[in-house]
Amino acid sequence: MQRWILGWVAGVVVVLIAAGLLVVNILLARRIVAQARDITEALDDARRNTNGLFGLTDTNMALRSITRDLRAVREGLS
Repeated sequence: MQRWILGWVAGVVVVLIAAGLLVVNILLARRIVAQARDITEALDDARRNTNGLFGLTDTNMALRSITRDLRAVREGLS
């Protein structure tokens, strides 16, 4: 009769350990999700802050063209 009590106690201990591990995993997963959300926000902010840099090449090309044309006009006037 005492063997079944020992079996029940062992079963309860195993179930409690498994439940504890499950709770720890769920808490860690929630923490990871929160960190991923923060990282995504930071990356979106960085993208917004650097969007203007992509137009810099066009601006430089336009300035070169204007400078070249002004130089040609100045040389033509002298």
